[in-house]
Amino acid sequence: MRHQRAWTIAGAVVVVTVAGAAFSLAQTRQGNAPRDATGAPTIRPGIAAAFVDPPRSRVDWQGAVGGLRQSGGAGESLGANLDRAEVDRMAVPILLPRDAKLAAGARIYSFGDYYTITADTAGGGVSFSGTTTTVPLPANKPLKIEGDAAEMLTVQRTVDGQLASFVRYGVLYTVEIRCDAPSDPRCVDDNYVLGLVGKTNAVVMGQAARAAAGLGG
Repeated sequence: MRHQRAWTIAGAVVVVTVAGAAFSLAQTRQGNAPRDATGAPTIRPGIAAAFVDPPRSRVDWQGAVGGLRQSGGAGESLGANLDRAEVDRMAVPILLPRDAKLAAGARIYSFGDYYTITADTAGGGVSFSGTTTTVPLPANKPLKIEGDAAEMLTVQRTVDGQLASFVRYGVLYTVEIRCDAPSDPRCVDDNYVLGLVGKTNAVVMGQAARAAAGLGG
């Protein structure tokens, strides 16, 4: 199941597809577009924008380094089981929940400026993502999204759960819970997903992020 949402960062709209997003975003790069006999990309009307490499928001590396220090090494210990090669290629700060059980079975899929971390839970699953990809809105199609405080927190009900998004360090992060049973209390209201958001603050930086932040590889 995939759910597409849009958020604004500094006057731009961020578009991300969750639950399978990593693969969707990777496949919408221009290099993966279908091509004609001459090798030129052939893009159907209405989806041309999906194959244009979108602009990116600026990461607040000073704030991210502060978050890394406040994490006190928790991010590294929680992310010890993640594929290190995937972590090292991420050019954005990764956020992990301070929950050893969730982190223990987590899997990461990274694409340089976008990542998704998934983990199974009893009767469902959770996912955490971060991206700097932005898509400017046409002037004749304004979109206003009300946020909560500085981090622009929003929560939405999905077909099978709850999805929360927020902005931190100039990066759009999402936290999602999906439940197999519609009556699962974790997905009936937003209490559980908000609890996850509250503890998703352990910062992890791989080689690419550390280099961008001036910390060295």
